[in-house]
Amino acid sequence: MSCRSTTTSRRTRFDAASHVTRDRDAVTASPRRANLKWDGLFCSNGPGDPSQCKETIKSLKWAISQDIPIFGICLGNQLLALAAGAKTYKMKYGNRGMNQPCVDLRTTRCYITSQNHGYAVDDQSLPEGWKALFVNANDRSNEGIIHVSKPFFSVQFHPEAAGGPFDTAFLFEAFVRHVRGAAPQLTLLDPAIYRNDRASLKRVLLVGSGGLSIGQAGEFDYSGESASSLNLNLT
Repeated sequence: MSCRSTTTSRRTRFDAASHVTRDRDAVTASPRRANLKWDGLFCSNGPGDPSQCKETIKSLKWAISQDIPIFGICLGNQLLALAAGAKTYKMKYGNRGMNQPCVDLRTTRCYITSQNHGYAVDDQSLPEGWKALFVNANDRSNEGIIHVSKPFFSVQFHPEAAGGPFDTAFLFEAFVRHVRGAAPQLTLLDPAIYRNDRASLKRVLLVGSGGLSIGQAGEFDYSGESASSLNLNLT
């Protein structure tokens, strides 16, 4: 479900629908339809300002009241947050590309993710019962939310990541387990520990490896020697 639903017959093993519906049925419709029975709700990605998707937010508020599993990605993360009562904001640049690092606040493990969004959830505005699930390791923006006792969660990145990393495809299996009745199990860290870890840093010294010739293997800046004495002022 998204604010602009599109039905397509195209299926690859890399898309979100295929991850969730390998041996199950899927429908695309508003969950408020009285004659529709469903075991889980998947809120998909999409473009634009999430606050403009007012009808979808209303539908999600109703879906939350039903206590049936919900999983959202990208725009779905923002819409679920708004439906829960949190706020979103427009980012200065947004997060784009296939190498965005995200920290799982259950395990502290960092995953490489695919992203393309210009809005984010203000996880400090989450109401009681909701917590941050992932945090971006670069800019410390929110990358996912979760309810502490009910089967609702979402992520800002793309776990299906066609053409990108598949590190977080396990999240689809977590959603399917919820649909099958598994109870949520959570132990979460406070994302503030990642936001405050730079507070005491004023300057960082980068020591380079020396000059690199074109074609030489290595993961360093080709500026070489100029990086060996570079001071970054973080204030």
